[in-house]
Amino acid sequence: MIELKSEKSATIPARMETIYTEAFPPEERRPWSDILRLADNDPRFHFYTIMSDDRPVGLITVWHLDLARYVEHFAIDPAMRGAGIGQDVIKKIISMPGAPVVLEVEPESAGDTARRRIGFYTRAGLSAHHSFSYIQPPYGPGLPEVPLTLMTSAPLPLDEVSALLHREIYGKNTE
Repeated sequence: MIELKSEKSATIPARMETIYTEAFPPEERRPWSDILRLADNDPRFHFYTIMSDDRPVGLITVWHLDLARYVEHFAIDPAMRGAGIGQDVIKKIISMPGAPVVLEVEPESAGDTARRRIGFYTRAGLSAHHSFSYIQPPYGPGLPEVPLTLMTSAPLPLDEVSALLHREIYGKNTE
């Protein structure tokens, strides 16, 4: 049985930091201290520990914004991958009340892993918007921009979503 356990910084299992830092390259992640601060101080930001049979096996962070629910980070412990946990988690997130879900993935042109990841999210109920040009701003000084593809659980105005993410998540004014 898969559960999503909402956490504050004091209750996040220590293993989650390792899963997070191993799953994402520096240009695609926040400093862990920022994750902890957001979990405690921003009511739009939700850190969920993914529980399987009462064991923490991964994490997903979701921003509850007016226009969309943005999945910023999602990672499963490598030892637990391939068991269907990820599909269950994404379907749970999509079925939560609120705005449609949006997330970023590497474009198909990035290779086989990116194509498999897009296929995974497509099977879970998301649609990739390959023709929409989207750039993830840098998470910090000295880090590069990252060209990515947006995926959504329902039709959304992608220009507005992009501007919202740049402004609310990355702190960049795009207007």
